[in-house]
Amino acid sequence: SVWPQLEHQQMFRDAWRMLRDYFYDPDLHKVDWEGMFDRYLPLVKRCAKREELDDVLRQLVGELSALHSFVYGGEYPSPNHGDGQLESINEIATLGAVLRRSEEMRGLEVVKIPLRDADLHHTDGEARYSPLSHQALRNTGQRGLEAGDVILAVNGQNVLDAGHIGSLLRNTAGRGGPP
Repeated sequence: SVWPQLEHQQMFRDAWRMLRDYFYDPDLHKVDWEGMFDRYLPLVKRCAKREELDDVLRQLVGELSALHSFVYGGEYPSPNHGDGQLESINEIATLGAVLRRSEEMRGLEVVKIPLRDADLHHTDGEARYSPLSHQALRNTGQRGLEAGDVILAVNGQNVLDAGHIGSLLRNTAGRGGPP
């Protein structure tokens, strides 16, 4: 059988050892690497799931202050169980805007709508804009939102009643609204 706590400790030891043995700077940027092991092992012993272990590993790697050093992968349980229909239902769309909850205005106030995502501004050669922007909506005949506008509801559901707007956007990624 597998004991997750023991497995997490072994994974931590392996990651720590691999960094010690294969990091490009044999002096590990003058970090007390033995001390880092002692510092983070108690946190590893408290990890209840893989995601928590990855957080600790990210902190450990961060001690080296080295660019392009990452922690990724792992055996995360999928809530979709490989079911394509569940995947589409659980895919959360994004509005591509900075929003602020406003009890006074009874909705989510639009703080900022960036013109484009700085990193993902083109997909398949097509410009990508925030779904709330004038550029994204001009072909539908709708007006885009601007800073200061307030979103009261999504698909007829009050945004303040939802814990997070993302829960109201499930199964809507890639679908435009009615013209």
